[in-house]
Amino acid sequence: MKLRLPAKYLDLKLRHLQVFETTDDPIERVKAVTGFPADTLRKMPHAVIIKADEHLRRLEKQEMSTHLKVIELDGVEYGFVPDWEEFTTGEWIDMEGYTKNFWPNAHKAMSLLYRPIKQRVGDSYTIEPYTAKEDARPFLDLPAPVVAGALLFFWNSEQELWSDLQSSLIQKAKEVMSFQQSGVGTPSSTTWRERIYSRWTRSRRSASAMPSHISPTSRTSPSSVSSK
Repeated sequence: MKLRLPAKYLDLKLRHLQVFETTDDPIERVKAVTGFPADTLRKMPHAVIIKADEHLRRLEKQEMSTHLKVIELDGVEYGFVPDWEEFTTGEWIDMEGYTKNFWPNAHKAMSLLYRPIKQRVGDSYTIEPYTAKEDARPFLDLPAPVVAGALLFFWNSEQELWSDLQSSLIQKAKEVMSFQQSGVGTPSSTTWRERIYSRWTRSRRSASAMPSHISPTSRTSPSSVSSK
């Protein structure tokens, strides 16, 4: 039986990153990318599973990021938030909430940053308003480099807004979040930001250009690990 594994970092999806970032169990990591049940993997030679996991760890070290304003998932076009000044208090509160336990909620964060496109003219577009009821499941198949690019862009944009718009919506959102934390002070996602920034900034220079419209299911070039 052969284990068909992603061949390169571009082949990894957000659903894979969620597992990689939350467990060191080789069985769970290999299960995430192959779809084989854990019981089936446990019956395979230990050396095969270890070799497969080592391959996945090498892919993780090939991290790269690319920011796309428009993506396509399951035939639906999504646009990245085009105007941060229109980012609502509810959006800021929910995004901060997702960052507190980021990886299990990463697909929800992506569904907040990317919204179905309502109208598009050339490179300009408008997106559907945020309802907090968005279906985040399609974003589990978002390519890993696009996840990285979205997070870096959000991180940098928030820092810029915090510097330039102290008295605007972002300040009000921080105050609301601080109040909801029962007086313990404005909640900070610095730990998450620092981690994302340090992990993916290393590879920003090597970020490759990807199509402005992507179909995550069409970019797989699997490699194989076989058991005899």
